[in-house]
Amino acid sequence: MSTEGKNIASAGVSRRSFLMGLGATAAVVAGSGLAGCAPQNTAAPASTESGSNAASAGNASSATNAQKPDTIQAAAETPAEKQETKDVDFVIVGSGVAGMSAAVEASRAGAKVIVLEKHNVTGGDSSICSGNFYCCGAKKQDELGYTNYGTPEEVAQFFFDQSDGDANMDICRLVAENGGAAMDWLVELGCDFDKKPGDNVSDRSMLSTTSGKGIVDNLIAEAEKNGVEIMMETRAIEVLMDGGKAAGVKARQGKTEYTINAKAVMLASGGFDGQDWAKELYAPGTVGWHTFSSPSNTGDGIELAKQTGAMTLLKGGLSQIHLVGREPLPLNDELSALRMVNTGVFVTDLGYRCANESMTSQFDYFTPFVESGRKEFTIICDSQQPEKRMELIKKGVEKGVVDTADTIEELAEAAGLPSYPLMKTIERYNELCEAGEDTDFHKKPEDLHAIEKAPFYAIQITPNTNDSFGQLAISTKAEVLDADRKPVPGLYAGGTLGNAELFYMRYAVSGSSMCMGTVTGRIAAQSALEYYGA
Repeated sequence: MSTEGKNIASAGVSRRSFLMGLGATAAVVAGSGLAGCAPQNTAAPASTESGSNAASAGNASSATNAQKPDTIQAAAETPAEKQETKDVDFVIVGSGVAGMSAAVEASRAGAKVIVLEKHNVTGGDSSICSGNFYCCGAKKQDELGYTNYGTPEEVAQFFFDQSDGDANMDICRLVAENGGAAMDWLVELGCDFDKKPGDNVSDRSMLSTTSGKGIVDNLIAEAEKNGVEIMMETRAIEVLMDGGKAAGVKARQGKTEYTINAKAVMLASGGFDGQDWAKELYAPGTVGWHTFSSPSNTGDGIELAKQTGAMTLLKGGLSQIHLVGREPLPLNDELSALRMVNTGVFVTDLGYRCANESMTSQFDYFTPFVESGRKEFTIICDSQQPEKRMELIKKGVEKGVVDTADTIEELAEAAGLPSYPLMKTIERYNELCEAGEDTDFHKKPEDLHAIEKAPFYAIQITPNTNDSFGQLAISTKAEVLDADRKPVPGLYAGGTLGNAELFYMRYAVSGSSMCMGTVTGRIAAQSALEYYGA
C-alpha cells in the first residue's frame, strides 16, 4: 500500500446557537452495532420535527408514506432571494464524525474552515449511534489490558474477508493501520472508551462511554475553540469547479444562496437510507423498511460528487439490523434477543422460508431479506426452547410482538400468514431435520430441531437499515477518485460516503464505520492542507 495518508499526525465552529443499487429483484445493536456504529437504545431515527436527537417509532420509514424526492437538483431549481459569498481554506459538507474530525484536524493546523450541516442537529448517524469503535493498538486498549487485538494486517484481512473479497485491500489497511492512533486522538480530545460489553467480545471492540453523540460533541467543542464555523440547515447543492479542480461549493440556507470559495472541499454527508425516496434511487429493494439512519441521509454526496466526474460504486449494500415487532421495539428492550432464534424458521409474509437461521450476525440477513423481495418477516418456533428464551417468548406474547397457537394452521391465522404455504414450509423443514441435513439453506446440523411441540410461536420481525455501503471510491489520501481512478484535484471524502471499497453487501463489524470516519476525516484534512500548500 502507498504510504501516503498512512501515518496520522497528532495535531484543532463558531456554530449558530440553535441549537443500491440493488434492484427489486437483485441479488443490535448496543450489542451488535451499526455500519459504523450501533444505534443507541432506539427504534427509529432522529425526528425531523425537533432539534433533539431523540427518536420515535413514528419516524420509521414506510412505503405507505408518500415522500416527494427532495434531491439537490430540486433544491437548486428553487430560486434564491439573496446571494452571499464566503472565502475559506477548507469547506466540509457534513458534521458527522468524518466531517468534524477533518474540521478539527484542519483548524488545529490554522486553516479557516466552514462545515455545512443540512439538518437542524449536528452529527448525522454518528450522533444517534452507540459509539462502537473497532481498532487495534490504541493506548487506551493497552491501559485497560485489552491487548489480544492482533495486528493491523490481521484487522485489514478481517475487513477484506467480511466483504467477500469485494474490497480494496489498501483501504482496509488504511483503516486498520490508523485506527488505534485515531482512538488515541479522540481520547486526547476528551473522549473515553471501554470494552464493548457482552460474551466473546473481541478486544478490538471498544465503546464510547458517552455514545456516538459524546464523540461528536467533543469534536465540535474543539472545532469551536479553533474558530470553525458550522452553518446549520445549510445544504450543499453544487461543487464549484475551476479548471478541473474543486474550488468550493454552492449552498442553500433558507432563501439565501451561498457561494463558498475554498482551496479544498470535503464531502462527508453520510449515506442514502434516511428516506424512502432516496432508497428508491439507490437501493430500491429496501424501500419500505424501517430505518435508524438520520433523515438527512439522502445521497446528497453521491450527486455532488457526480458533478465533478467522480466514480460511484453503488453495490446495493446496506447495514441491516432487524427488529422485533411490526411496530419495532427499541433495541435495548430485552425482547430484542428474539431477533436471532437458531432453532426456528425464518419465513416471509408469504409463509416461505428465506434464510439460514444459523447465521450468527444479523448483518448477514440483509441479502436474503432483499432477495426475498418482502418487507415483513416472522420466526416460527415451537415450545422446545431453552428456558430463558421461553421466558422471553411468553413476555413477547403478552406484549403483542409474538403470536401463538396450538397448531401451525391456527398460528398462521393468528400471525396473518397464509396457512397452506406455512404448513408446507414447516413440513419441508421437519423433513430436513429428520434427514439431518439442510439442503435448502445449509443450516448447521446441530441447529436442526423439528418444529413439532405445541404451543407454536410466531415472532414478528421487521427489517431495518442503519447505514449505506458503496458510494464513492477514495484513495489512501482520502481523495475522491474519478472513473479512471485518478484523484479529482482538491476534492476529498470520508466516512460512510467514502466506504465503497471497505464494505460490500453486509456490515463488517460494529464500530468499523466510526473508526473509518475518524481515520478518513483526519487524513482528508491532512491531504487537503498538503494539496493547497498550507
